[in-house]
Amino acid sequence: MDNKSRSGDAGCSIGAGSGEGTMRRVEELRERTVWKSDPHTQVKHLVYRHYLQCWMAKILQTFREATIVDGFAGPGVYTDGPPGSSIVVAKTFLEHTAHRRFGRLNLICLEERPDRVEELQRQFAKLPHSPQLNISIQPPGTFAEQQSRLSALAHRGRVETPVLWLIDPFDLKSAPFSLISQCLTGPRDEVLFTLFTNELHRFCQREGFDKTMSAYFGGDHWQVATTERRAGARKEAFAAAYQQGLKDQGLFTGSFGIKISNQSARYHLILATHNEAGLKCWAPVTWKLDSYSGQGASADTADTLSLFDEALVVDRLDVALRAHAGTEQRWETLSSQAARLNHMDKHLRQVLDNLAAQGLAIRVDPVKARTAWPEGCTVRFYAPEDVADEAS
Repeated sequence: MDNKSRSGDAGCSIGAGSGEGTMRRVEELRERTVWKSDPHTQVKHLVYRHYLQCWMAKILQTFREATIVDGFAGPGVYTDGPPGSSIVVAKTFLEHTAHRRFGRLNLICLEERPDRVEELQRQFAKLPHSPQLNISIQPPGTFAEQQSRLSALAHRGRVETPVLWLIDPFDLKSAPFSLISQCLTGPRDEVLFTLFTNELHRFCQREGFDKTMSAYFGGDHWQVATTERRAGARKEAFAAAYQQGLKDQGLFTGSFGIKISNQSARYHLILATHNEAGLKCWAPVTWKLDSYSGQGASADTADTLSLFDEALVVDRLDVALRAHAGTEQRWETLSSQAARLNHMDKHLRQVLDNLAAQGLAIRVDPVKARTAWPEGCTVRFYAPEDVADEAS
């Protein structure tokens, strides 16, 4: 939670524990300008920071100008010291090892409450100035009412300007699917969206809640997830359903669960992008924070080494590559396929090594190379029956 309440709708409180003193957490989030952080926000901000490191390096060294919009910015700080999302973005830019080679970054921040806007201004005033970083804190307003105006500011008259939208709303009704779609109208628009999978799991079958759900998903395809009975499986199914809605619009998408200790995900971060290069940034983030499956992390596992680092879960990629039996495939095609399955090139090479050991994958071009699977190579695939010993 980034400086904001988490509730499914106006009548669905989360019960997120206690704040300072006797004030309940949900009341603290609603009534105070600034409050104490929680561990799940820190995991989310780790995802932001790692993704921004890659996004900035790629985008700001390619384009003269790009924009990040924080649509639900909050006050920019917590009472115990950690920065809010907008400050995380600014500090990631200022502290990036390549930032002197960057083009201009426009950071647009929107917050609904005037008291939090004032606090956000105070927090930005503490940061060092950079002529390459243009910070624009908007007057208080709601994202739904301001989205079209923010889009015009973000693109600055050029639809091809890259824009990354950070959409971390207060509740389900603040960011329906139609609004997310509007954030993706530009050819280089991307969205990082907080999907309330815990609330979806808890309230999906509440009477009269189906209209809210359908608006949130942009259709009734969310209903397939309700057949899952276990909480974890249902939450993952909701994340998959939301991603399917994005894929149906021709977008590339990734997902990462933010967990509470070893429990199922509290909420999911969803990436939506027009360009497969976004997945090339996303996969390393998810595998860095969850080195076993790349699917989700909790506050006690994020950024830690796993005993399973040498045995990564790559079953889906193995199955996908075996399906190429009888064909030759270019590296670019295989790398693209791996990215869509949320795997990195190192995972692709690991699976190819395993297939090659079984005689099921052979590099046919180039004949000589310094490594087994260099970029640009061509790989021929075989079926197990093709390599079976007929005499056995």
